[in-house]
Amino acid sequence: MVNKYSKAVASLLILSLIALGCSNGQEPAPKTEETGNKSKEPITLTIFSGQPGALNFDNIGMMDALKKKFPHITFNLILRDQKNMDYKDLIAAGTLPDIIYESASFTVDRIMQNGFHYDLQELVKKYNFNLQQIEPSVLAQTQNANSEGKLYGLPFTMNRYALFYNKDIFDKFGVPYPKDGMTWDEIYELAKKVTRIEQGTTYMGFTATPNNLMLNNQLSLSPLDTKEDKAVVNSDGWKTLFENLKQFYEIPDNALVPSSETAKGNIAMALESHPLMIGWARSNPNLNWDIVSLPSLKDKPGIGLKPATLALFIAQTSKYKDEAFEVVSYLVSEEVQTMLSKQGVGTPLVNPAVKKAFGQDVPEMKGKNAGAFYYYKDAPPSPLRGANLTNVNVDFGKTFSDMINNKTDTNTVLRQFEEEINQAIATAKLDKAKK
Repeated sequence: MVNKYSKAVASLLILSLIALGCSNGQEPAPKTEETGNKSKEPITLTIFSGQPGALNFDNIGMMDALKKKFPHITFNLILRDQKNMDYKDLIAAGTLPDIIYESASFTVDRIMQNGFHYDLQELVKKYNFNLQQIEPSVLAQTQNANSEGKLYGLPFTMNRYALFYNKDIFDKFGVPYPKDGMTWDEIYELAKKVTRIEQGTTYMGFTATPNNLMLNNQLSLSPLDTKEDKAVVNSDGWKTLFENLKQFYEIPDNALVPSSETAKGNIAMALESHPLMIGWARSNPNLNWDIVSLPSLKDKPGIGLKPATLALFIAQTSKYKDEAFEVVSYLVSEEVQTMLSKQGVGTPLVNPAVKKAFGQDVPEMKGKNAGAFYYYKDAPPSPLRGANLTNVNVDFGKTFSDMINNKTDTNTVLRQFEEEINQAIATAKLDKAKK
């Protein structure tokens, strides 16, 4: 009995020592805090903002939030509008970014052509990042911006569009205000009623930026063929879009002017993105304005514009891809997106609460119909183009302006425009062959 009792005590003593992690009377060493499989050692991440005018990282508190969340990371922020700070300048100086903030539509022209593209799918899988929290059309548009359909960037911010209207002009002429859910034809009828010259002042009913409306069009059309190296703008769909917008500038005295003229107070309605509207209100505090949903096409009810997405890209040259992905994931989180939404930054997230917070901390948005920016679901992105096809920049602005100023018919304009794009494709292919 004694032997059995002694053995039991000895066994318990050994087990107790093991459980305490005892080694020469010392406590077990604390675990190292980790990010993924890497310890949080001090590092520096360079963020290059290729679209500095779209978002001021410092003013909205984003950099402070990052420093608080990641104290072990020093963030080096470079803005594209700084002197000698374009992509090629960074490469020449050897200052290669880890994270790039850029319009998704420039994935090919700026990200891929400079060799920074890196498919994030592996990191998405590794860290179990939930892609379903992002609006499906927004995510698809970001992937379709490159011919491979790869996830080179995560959607971060959005330019949301709505219809701005000047209450004073409508009141002056006794015309009812526009409402959410109106069609283009209904807005056209309103524009006719508030376009006139009164006591030497010209009041214009409507303005927009044609290039933006065409590139982000509600029919999800692409100006380039998806399977061949050719343009496809001479079509019934593009004719519908051109004719729809053209009618506004055929109203006597409703000239085609930059949307920035809206801030002066003599334009009744303007279809634009939210940053510009807030800018108009700040430059002219006397504007008495509000917003409603952008007009819908009668054949495409309930459909907004294609997503105007700005994304965060992780450069394939980065030595800290895991850490960069952790930062990007945080910036796309509901916590940060809610903070940004309150300051009038469009969100790519599905979460209704994040959308509802839009503009809550922006004095100019107080009392405004902010829900108009999310009234319609986004139009689907244009179909993915073939991987080996040639991409060229398509500028609708000049073509549309020439059509209005020269009073040219739409069929002629689209035929000539298609020829111009095809010539640009041929030139680009020839230049590529010479390299």
